[in-house]
Amino acid sequence: MTELLDLPLIAITPPVVRSWYAKALLGEGGKTSIGQSYRFLRAVMNSAKRDGAIMINPCQIPGAGTDKAKERGIATPGQIVDLVESITPRYRAAVLLAAWCGLRRGEVCGLRTADVDLVDGVVWVRKNRVELLESPKKYDKDPKTDAGRRPVSVPPHVMPYLRDHMKEWAGRDRFFVGKDGQPMRGNAVYQAFVRARVKVGVDVSYHDLRHTGQTLAASAGATLADLKKRLGHASAAASLRYLHAVEGRDKEVADQLSKLAAHGNAAKLPKTIIVKH
Repeated sequence: MTELLDLPLIAITPPVVRSWYAKALLGEGGKTSIGQSYRFLRAVMNSAKRDGAIMINPCQIPGAGTDKAKERGIATPGQIVDLVESITPRYRAAVLLAAWCGLRRGEVCGLRTADVDLVDGVVWVRKNRVELLESPKKYDKDPKTDAGRRPVSVPPHVMPYLRDHMKEWAGRDRFFVGKDGQPMRGNAVYQAFVRARVKVGVDVSYHDLRHTGQTLAASAGATLADLKKRLGHASAAASLRYLHAVEGRDKEVADQLSKLAAHGNAAKLPKTIIVKH
């Protein structure tokens, strides 16, 4: 992109941009960095156009700069069972809340004991646990959007695990704590999950469990509005769809998820096993 830096804006024409882009793809640079450079150039040119410095944006290459997300893995109900049975019991509830309720790792680690309603079968997401890689600082913060602060109905087949966890491993204030009684570290959850994943032979990440939850809920009949409400997604384009979400639908979705877990996996349904570590 250095060859474009010394050119006046009016000299950066569509043919010039196409020539630069073609040479960049033939060079040693990675496609990701080339795409980032193209998007940056396009943004600069959009600003110049809005300011009247140029008439058209010269970045007109179809598909250039498109950031295609890697397709995420999805675990089957049977694989979720295997993961739960293979992981250290202290972390079983963390796997199930991600896989069947779509909670993020930070949301799991941020759960308070008071957020888990064992009577009505609802988990309230109110905080997100943040752990900065560049420092030992760890703290709780509010969800980024109002949609992120939400109640999530728990599938009935998951409730025994939450009850066991509340009895055996929950702290007085926090639902997930380490052996030292301090808030459970997200990295500890991740490492325990990786060990179980290797043992089972399932090629999914912990975050893929959230994607799994979305897919399973859709299979259980959840609508787009249901999914957005359940997973805490928010966008301006989808705000009207929230108005059409029927009250009580999340509970119906949770019930259907348990039926989905049972179908074809009767012999492999999760069994409550209390093993203290």
